[in-house]
Amino acid sequence: MSDPKNQESGQGDLKPDWKDFIALVIAAYSILLPPLFLIIGAAVLVLVVLYVVF
Repeated sequence: MSDPKNQESGQGDLKPDWKDFIALVIAAYSILLPPLFLIIGAAVLVLVVLYVVF
């Protein structure tokens, strides 16, 4: 029949599996990486300008 461990709430809620975790990681990277690249790129640009000027 059904597994009693999954019947805690009585609604048969599904537990997240590894695919949900991978999707969460990809979503987090897609949100966090572009601002991080902008910050790193701006810092490198400032360092290059300072190196050229001085």
